[in-house]
Amino acid sequence: MGTFAWLVPPLAVVHHVGRKTGHAYRTPVVAFRSRAGIVIPMTYGRDVDWARNIVRARKCELDRMGGRVTLRNPRIVGFDHARGRLPAALRAFFRAADVPGYVLADT
Repeated sequence: MGTFAWLVPPLAVVHHVGRKTGHAYRTPVVAFRSRAGIVIPMTYGRDVDWARNIVRARKCELDRMGGRVTLRNPRIVGFDHARGRLPAALRAFFRAADVPGYVLADT
């Protein structure tokens, strides 16, 4: 998925640096743009390395729809805080799916 994810919305690729190793990583995700920035549903849980890496670094790069943007101030929140940034048509789905967390980031 990582090969083409940056071209097909809402697929995207997070570029981050390991907080322990210092190695560069690429992680495919689903990302939605809103007026306030980006929201990334954490479908594999809140305790994933890519999220911990970007929260610790306080930034990352995101490839999405053929372009790259710097994300700043990433933070992990629950559905109630993410709801307003999710596409209206998908809010009920994400609530029902009980996604454990969301990364919110400023662009």
